[in-house]
Amino acid sequence: MEKSTKLNLLGQLLLLLATIAWGTSFFVLKETIEEVPQNYVLAIRFLLASGILAIIFNKNLKTINKITVKRGVTLGVILVCAYVVQTWGLRFTTPSRNAFLTAIYCVISPFLVWLMLKVKPKAYNLVSAFLCIAGVGFVSFAGGDEGGLNTMLGDGLTLIGAVFYSLQIIFIDKYQTEGHSPSNLLIVELLTVGIVCTVLSLTTELPFAEGGFSIYKLNLEQFLKILYLTVACTAFAQFAQMFGQKHASPNQASLILSLEAVFGTLFSVIFGIEKLTLGLIVGFIVIFVAIMVTEFKVDFSKLLGGKKSIDK
Repeated sequence: MEKSTKLNLLGQLLLLLATIAWGTSFFVLKETIEEVPQNYVLAIRFLLASGILAIIFNKNLKTINKITVKRGVTLGVILVCAYVVQTWGLRFTTPSRNAFLTAIYCVISPFLVWLMLKVKPKAYNLVSAFLCIAGVGFVSFAGGDEGGLNTMLGDGLTLIGAVFYSLQIIFIDKYQTEGHSPSNLLIVELLTVGIVCTVLSLTTELPFAEGGFSIYKLNLEQFLKILYLTVACTAFAQFAQMFGQKHASPNQASLILSLEAVFGTLFSVIFGIEKLTLGLIVGFIVIFVAIMVTEFKVDFSKLLGGKKSIDK
């Protein structure tokens, strides 16, 4: 087997492992933030993850410059908005709904590019958006374990988080094409998230907590959950994605990463966090088809003529 083929397979495997790790994060985070303040959890998770990656890529840090720091901070602020809003939404909805609605960033991105860069979306983007809206409708009206307005609030916040994830993708692509080191950008980005979440926790969680700093005391189970989120779902998964995307094709990477929502639902059901209803299943399938339409870039003009093609 040629070296390039081996690296491609390794890249795909790392992307799959990252996707599985992120799939498990939804229900682990859901359980954790029910007992520990969410910004405190995010602060620990991202500060430790940035430290781990700084140790791994310490040689690359010697090449960091002010522009990279500025770009990394920008990415970090966007990611803070995404994670804080998504995690807030997770309080009111189920892990599976949170996972699938977050994955809608794949569909949103082309329209944000249109708005920001004046690049019109393709026909498959429009079809995908229509399917996505239909899928969200099924999910929203299917109800969840929490039910009612709480679930609608959770779903709405999750969709807002998906918009920020779309912005992150656009800016990462822009900054990497400008020649910035991916590892340096990643470290600064994660460090920024950790610092901002620390400030948010000290200003929005601590002042209103009974017992003051006692809310920050973790038992062994809580510590292990946060450690898992830090090591597996942040430090390793981010590294695996970065290395995997370097050696896998864009189509391979996007297809594998889009499975995050599927794994999120699967693990949530396996571990008994929730049960799926027929309405949710239909909604998830429609959303997944919408994501696949975007990822495979189906040319519907040729499809209607009896042929399938990939828009390159």
